[in-house]
Amino acid sequence: MSQNTSRTASGSSRIAVPLRTRDQPAWLLVDRDLAWHPEDVQRLSEPLGRLIDLALERERLAEQAAETEAARRAESARTAILHAISHDLRSPLTAITTASSGLRAPGLTAGERSELRDVIDAEATRLARMVDDLLDVSKIEAGAVTPQADWCDLHEVVGSAAAHVRSDHPIEIALPSDLPLIRVDPSQLERVFSNLIENAVKFSPRDAAVRVAASVAGERVIVRVIDRGRGIAPGARAQVFEPFFRGRGEDAGSGLGLTICRGFVEANGGRIRLHTHPGEGTSFAVSFELVPQPATPA
Repeated sequence: MSQNTSRTASGSSRIAVPLRTRDQPAWLLVDRDLAWHPEDVQRLSEPLGRLIDLALERERLAEQAAETEAARRAESARTAILHAISHDLRSPLTAITTASSGLRAPGLTAGERSELRDVIDAEATRLARMVDDLLDVSKIEAGAVTPQADWCDLHEVVGSAAAHVRSDHPIEIALPSDLPLIRVDPSQLERVFSNLIENAVKFSPRDAAVRVAASVAGERVIVRVIDRGRGIAPGARAQVFEPFFRGRGEDAGSGLGLTICRGFVEANGGRIRLHTHPGEGTSFAVSFELVPQPATPA
């Protein structure tokens, strides 16, 4: 067996013994000052070489698996985007076109014209929201979300988010008055809670209020958005944050809202967790680390 002798910075001498590996050279360094026998090193070199080969092979397979999974996800996303363009975006476009054509019909009353204009306004708003969602998901998938962190009062953010929900469904906001401030992008967090509250409203019984509650637990501030709907099936829970996944039926919207929630929360250093039981409702918990509070002016 060939051997090389090297000297370390401290002056001690080592013997480099080549290991038998398939792909790339490897050496076993043995301190010359230690009692050792060349036969012992020889017996070690072959199994050590096989272990190195095994580790390299596992690393190569892991890289291949990651590339395959990335390709699968990209293909799935492309398919879902095509579906969104061909189905979800087409629906408001069709409504806008139909209403626009209706406005040109002779003999319409003032009330009928007003109704058709309302349809155009509502569907245009819906279409713009879908386009914004697609753009936001593209940024999230590309890692291009850039939060503008500032001091954030959760009372203001949650209240504004609830006010923007287009529904007369009852919403109960129960946030402690002494809830600490957090450092996040307020507009992105408002979008998160708006999506979560809209989602909760959609799946809540008409007589069951959506509840938004908050607490401090350990070193985190936690806000929960809770509905009393039918819950999410166990087989769907692992996918609820995936783009275009409709976990509670085709009436669940574009399937982008929860993806945007997770992307914005994580970009701001937070966590979002799902808690659900079939028949008992669903809760989404958004949490952020406690941070030292800004000094109060004297």
